[in-house]
Amino acid sequence: MSPTDNLFATVFDTLIVEQREGGVAQVTLNRPQAHNAYNADMVAELGQVIESIEQTPHINVVILTGAGEKTFCAGADLQEAWVDGGSGLRNRHGGFNPLHLVPRRKVWIAALNGHAYGGGFEMALHCDLIIAESGVCLSLPETRHSLLPVGGGISQLAKMLPAPLIKELIFTAAPLTAQRAASLGVINQVVERAELLPAAINLAARINRSAPLAVQAANALIDQAIYGDAQDFTVAAERELNTLQQSDDIKESALAFQQKRLPVWKGR
Repeated sequence: MSPTDNLFATVFDTLIVEQREGGVAQVTLNRPQAHNAYNADMVAELGQVIESIEQTPHINVVILTGAGEKTFCAGADLQEAWVDGGSGLRNRHGGFNPLHLVPRRKVWIAALNGHAYGGGFEMALHCDLIIAESGVCLSLPETRHSLLPVGGGISQLAKMLPAPLIKELIFTAAPLTAQRAASLGVINQVVERAELLPAAINLAARINRSAPLAVQAANALIDQAIYGDAQDFTVAAERELNTLQQSDDIKESALAFQQKRLPVWKGR
């Protein structure tokens, strides 16, 4: 039994994990009574899910969404955040939310079914792509609680937005509408509620038409280009290209081209 076979048979306390068709998994934050705020259990369970998915070739894309109708994730559970400086909410890689600093290569799509506050907004920012319902608002209210958005709110947005806008969002905790976020390039797509999951599934299917190893390599290199330096990027690019050249999928690509058919990717 593969790691993801075990994963989809596992009952989690804070998550619902489902397998969809075509190499796609759906992970639902499942604490609607707490606006899907993440506690130590959710941090640990999401870490387990990421590790398991990373080890399994046939899952290439993950859709991350929330239970309920109003909130994707309200951020850290403040009842735990104020205990020992929130140390219980740090993931095992030292990150300040469930996705912060966690190594992964698979593509994650955040499907925001409701508002994303604080660490919830940061979790979405750590996904590779974001789709949101039209009524969604995003905010970083940490300064209102004498805290800081150091789980990605500052570092991720600093690569996307001008400094004056970031400072206004963080200093005032002002909400950012989904439409405004999309116009700024923070969100890929804004849709109506009924279209949220279909849009995410459609995007996942479009991604899965590409060779999964190449997508994962590109994902890693894009992050390297944004957060690393030029020399490191060159070394990483050579390594990724060499790995792809030795894969079964590149042989399949050449054969499919010769036979004038669509390739059947194996992810190896």
